[in-house]
Formats: sequence, structure tokens, C-alpha cells
Amino acid sequence: MIEVRLDAVSALRGLTDHPHYRYRGCAPDVDNPRVAAGDNRVSVDAWQAPDLDGGESREVREAREAAAVDVCVGCPVMVQCMAFGASVTADGKLAEPFSVLGGMTPLERHKAFVAYKKQLAEVEAARPVPAPVEQLRTKQKLAVLRALARFTDPGDVADAAGMDLRTAKWQIARLRTQLGVEKSAGRDGLLQAAVERGLLTPSEVRTDSLIGPVPSRPASGDVLVSRPVLPRGRIRRHDRHVRGAASGVRSGRAPIPGQLSFDDVLPDPAAAAVSFISSRKRLEAAA
Repeated sequence: MIEVRLDAVSALRGLTDHPHYRYRGCAPDVDNPRVAAGDNRVSVDAWQAPDLDGGESREVREAREAAAVDVCVGCPVMVQCMAFGASVTADGKLAEPFSVLGGMTPLERHKAFVAYKKQLAEVEAARPVPAPVEQLRTKQKLAVLRALARFTDPGDVADAAGMDLRTAKWQIARLRTQLGVEKSAGRDGLLQAAVERGLLTPSEVRTDSLIGPVPSRPASGDVLVSRPVLPRGRIRRHDRHVRGAASGVRSGRAPIPGQLSFDDVLPDPAAAAVSFISSRKRLEAAA
């Protein structure tokens, strides 16, 4: 995943417009402008390298930067300051290459920027290179593009192009690669690239197309069978016997000689209901 960096103008605006910007730790102290507001033991010049002939020694620089970073850790706008330090100018350079910003030293920020540029170069190198337009003007490719400009269903695209579904999908994949379109690009992205290369005219493309990759559908002869949804949960043994007796299906267990089967003593559900109703009438009559 590529790191996202803000442009220098937006990052600086986000820093200076923050409501706590005036409480930043590197701001001059109200009583003594020569020291930092975040720590009166640290000079306000600790965040910037001094303008000296020959520069400062390594030990002095590291001590100065360490003191500045300690103040940055407790700063209320540390995140916004770090984003500005990592932001990129219009010409592709760091917005601030020399100061300590957001708890990062100039050397740390430069190393991160070099890794960021390397990542961008790798992504650009992996981007597919568009093929010459002469290689795209084949009979099958043009037929698939014209069909894809009219239909969204892959089966309709294959029928309109005069080929089977497998060949049509293969040609679409080849077109995506040869046009230099990302794999994640959908149908509209592929058609837009075809229009830009002169393979299609804007009038040939349907304006009500659906955005998204072309879906796949089963090959001819394949039948999709939906399975019935069975009720979830456990079925008690008594319920299984009742359902088996009601449907005329008995248990699969082998009978044991001399043993009374549960199915033999289980009353028929309809007979039990009639017996209960008749018993209730006799009780009402007796009352």
C-alpha cells in the first residue's frame, strides 16, 4: 500500500489553522522569547541547524535534536507538524528538509522520503505498458469492445460479439492488459481507455453502464441448483418418532424379540385428537 502524503500548501494550512497551533512547544516563551514555550531549558533555535561555517559537530547536533524531539512529544500539534514535514512540494521535494518537525529529525525524514520515492518507482514499473494500437485492431477485440459498449451482461456481450463466453472473457482480460488498465478497473474504465486510444467512439458507449468489473456466469450446460433451507436446531428423539409415525416411516432399528417397541405404543396423532375431544364431551355431559 502506497503511503499517502499531503501537498505542502494543504499540510501547512492544516498546521497553522489548528486551534492549538499557538500553544505549540517550539513557540517562543512569553516571558523569555529566546527559549521554547514547551521547555524553558531548550533554546528556540534547537529545531533549526545554526548557520555556521563548517556546520556543527555531530555530538552537538544530536544533543540539540534530542532536546527538540523531547519537546515535540508533548506538543498538541505534533501530528499536524509531522504531516507538514513529510509533505511534498509541487516539484516533488520535501516541504522542509532541514528542521526538526513533529518529532522527526531531518535525517529520519530524508530516509523516509527516499523509501517513499522508491515505492512510487516500483509501483510505476509494475504498471502495465499499453500495447501499440495496431495490435488492438483485431477482428475479435473490436467485436468484443463494441459488444461491451452496448451490454453489461457477459453472456450478452459474448452473443453480440459472435463468440463463446470463455473466448469473450479472455479477450476482455487481454484488452485490459494491452490498454494498460488496472486489474481493478471496471467496465467503464476499460471502455474509457478504448475511446482514448481511438478504438471506440464516445457515441458507441452506453451512458447508463454499470460501474464494476464484468461478472462471470456459469458455462453453458451448468445448472445452478438451490438447496432447500433446513430448519436449524436439534430435533429431539421423541419428535423424530412422531414425525416417522405420522408419515408412515418407522424407525430403522431392528426389532428385538420379546421387547415392546416404542412405535407400537405410540398413539396415532389423529386418533389421539378424536379420543381427547370425545372424552371432553363426556366430562361436560356428566357435569
